[in-house]
Amino acid sequence: MFASKFMHNRRAFTLIELLVVIAIIAILIGLLLPAVQKVREAASRSTCSNNLKQLSLAGHTYESAFGFLPPGTLGAMASDSPAGLDSGTSTINYNAQSLGVVAILMPYYEQDNLMRAMLSGAPANYLSPKVRYADYSSYASVWAQRGVRVKTLLCPSDTAETAPWDSAFYVYRSSPTATGFTITISSWGDANNKFGRTNYLGIGGRSGLLNDLYKGPFANRSTTALSTLQDGTSNTFMFGEYATKGVIATGWQPSSPNWIEGGYFPVAWGLNAPAQPDLAWYMLSSKHPGVVQFALCDGSIRTVKYIGTTGAGYNNYNYAAGGNDGVVVDFSNF
Repeated sequence: MFASKFMHNRRAFTLIELLVVIAIIAILIGLLLPAVQKVREAASRSTCSNNLKQLSLAGHTYESAFGFLPPGTLGAMASDSPAGLDSGTSTINYNAQSLGVVAILMPYYEQDNLMRAMLSGAPANYLSPKVRYADYSSYASVWAQRGVRVKTLLCPSDTAETAPWDSAFYVYRSSPTATGFTITISSWGDANNKFGRTNYLGIGGRSGLLNDLYKGPFANRSTTALSTLQDGTSNTFMFGEYATKGVIATGWQPSSPNWIEGGYFPVAWGLNAPAQPDLAWYMLSSKHPGVVQFALCDGSIRTVKYIGTTGAGYNNYNYAAGGNDGVVVDFSNF
């Protein structure tokens, strides 16, 4: 019996064939990457939308408990100036509690433990809009918590917590002028990025002034009841997005609001699409492509395109930010 052996020569890939396979794989990855990024951004936008919704619902819970929405910020009181809150003549400036609506609402979006830690060494009525105390840095228990990271206050598409600068701010006063109004900003620089950040701010209407026709739900020491919003809760913004802003340039600072002071923000300057370097710290914006998200006073979420600084879209933006202007918002212009 004879056994025969057949030898089969196995042919290996040539270098050209290997390079072709690698090129095909690279093309496939290139085709898949945008789709993966789109899915990831959709998930981030959904999370951001839910964060805004939770803030809006927290506002409703607070209003149910107290009869009004929380103040936009705890700044100067009317008694600090004979001309009233919006006069701009207060002598105390930002020497008040300085906590904003985002911090005041904490117990209502599952941050009650953090709020208890903050207030453990502060007066019992420290958050009342009817009294003024020293600013929060004067109370060790409040100051010690300023750097806590609150996940629900951060948009996943943004970089607020990892920004390479340390500048956080809040609006502490709006005041009228002969031809319009001004807003005054308090900006902190704290070594080693010790402030926890937020991508969400309360809407102060066109100017943040209590007597403005286009006033929003929040202002300094405001106590707005939802029932007083004549335009209706479905026509009035409550919270909006604020994206981490640009790089340092001469005469400007990058900006990222902190949650402890995160209060109200005026919208009179419109919405321009972010540019690099993005110096428009006075505009709301987001890191979502082409849109900014807003929570309305009824708890719903709306997306707004960058409508610029003039025209029908800009006008509707101001109407949506105000709760008593008598205009039904045409959201199709967004």
